Amino acid sequence: MYCRDCPRYDAEARKCRDGKVNPQKYELAVDVANVLGVRAICTYNDFRERLVLSRRRQTEAEPPTEASE
Repeated sequence: MYCRDCPRYDAEARKCRDGKVNPQKYELAVDVANVLGVRAICTYNDFRERLVLSRRRQTEAEPPTEASE
């Protein structure tokens, strides 16, 4: 979704009212998620769900640490 079409977009301020980012390429979305976290990406972004699922699989595959004992 383009930001201009989103109900959360403030046309006068030319930015998201929620302070979210909307990367147009998957590689950029990965970089944003690594630096700012997945929550910083707009919920309407096409790549957000894919990132959430890949990170969930990643954390499920990690063995438990000693601190969890």
